[in-house]
Amino acid sequence: MLALVVADATKGFSKEEIKKKSRINEKEFRELVKKGYLESVKTRGIVRYRTTEAGREYCIRKANSLKLIKYFRVKQVSDEAFLESLKSSYRSLLKTSPIAPYVKISDLRMKLTSELGISSEEFDRRIIELNNRNPYDIQLHVGSGEPSEGVKTARGVYHYVIIK
Repeated sequence: MLALVVADATKGFSKEEIKKKSRINEKEFRELVKKGYLESVKTRGIVRYRTTEAGREYCIRKANSLKLIKYFRVKQVSDEAFLESLKSSYRSLLKTSPIAPYVKISDLRMKLTSELGISSEEFDRRIIELNNRNPYDIQLHVGSGEPSEGVKTARGVYHYVIIK
């Protein structure tokens, strides 16, 4: 679906640009073209691809259904269950962390999202909320790494956490 959003421009984008920005492989790209979600546009001998009307409709349908699923999933996990899972996951990751007592937020996020079935955005929102409520118990720390791997707050991007 991200490929269709990336390619949504009148002039289109090269196949390589679309694949790189949306992180899809050649087979997935060909499938989008085959289904009619992407169409080729030739300009001065250069082939580019853009999203078709069918591709836009597919994106809208998919986005609407994802919102419902996301809302349903979030409602299932109580604050107490989230906090308990957060502490448990932190303790297990702490054993293998090379810079203990710090644990990478990206590792913690990956473990909790798969364990609880919540989205990454929901994880980020909740950990920021817990930090704001009690910064001593949930301590966020800066570090090096991709901004997408950390938690973005008004004060910056944090990559590590200590949980007391």
